[in-house]
Amino acid sequence: MTDKEKLIKYLEYKGISKNQFYTKTGFSVGFLDKGSSLGVDKLKIVIDNYHDLNLDWFFYDDSEMLKSEDNAHILPLEIEKKEYKEETRPRIPMDAAAGSLTAADGITIDDCEQLPVIKAFARYDFTIFARGDSMFPEYHSGDELACLYVKNTTFIQWGCCHVLDTIQGIVVKRIYDDGEYILCKSENSELFKDFRIHKTEVYNIALVIGLVRRY
Repeated sequence: MTDKEKLIKYLEYKGISKNQFYTKTGFSVGFLDKGSSLGVDKLKIVIDNYHDLNLDWFFYDDSEMLKSEDNAHILPLEIEKKEYKEETRPRIPMDAAAGSLTAADGITIDDCEQLPVIKAFARYDFTIFARGDSMFPEYHSGDELACLYVKNTTFIQWGCCHVLDTIQGIVVKRIYDDGEYILCKSENSELFKDFRIHKTEVYNIALVIGLVRRY
């Protein structure tokens, strides 16, 4: 259960409407229905306004939802004593060429921006931007792709779109098994020809499981 889902459960239990909550906290209408997490600043505002919310329940599913009378006097600053960790995933600072391969230098996790997990997606390991038009209309240039590493090559979903980290660069293509090679196909096949990559020249393979599109 996400932190927002827990907060909604608390409000429903207390008989507090969402509009009453927005009025009291100053949050924008619809905030609770958006996918992102609360964040530390907004969580402090919640605790400041709802002193009987039990943080042991909120953070760890431990104890009851409401504080007992014995600990109801605890100050909202108690939140600072809890370690609030927002789950994140790295955004790789490099474009996946939705066209031909391009040379690229290696990167490390320290080079990556850490972003909050997109909860609408299934499990994924990182995001990366797609550039170019070869995968149009499946992917547009500028789409941010959420990707899951394929740790065992026997589980590659041939025929699906993957991001390949290769000796020549990073590419996003629909891939097929071709013996010692991987056959890479574009959606925009009229303008972009198929090509093959030797399997020994592929460092990592990741399945594209979702995207974020900015209109």
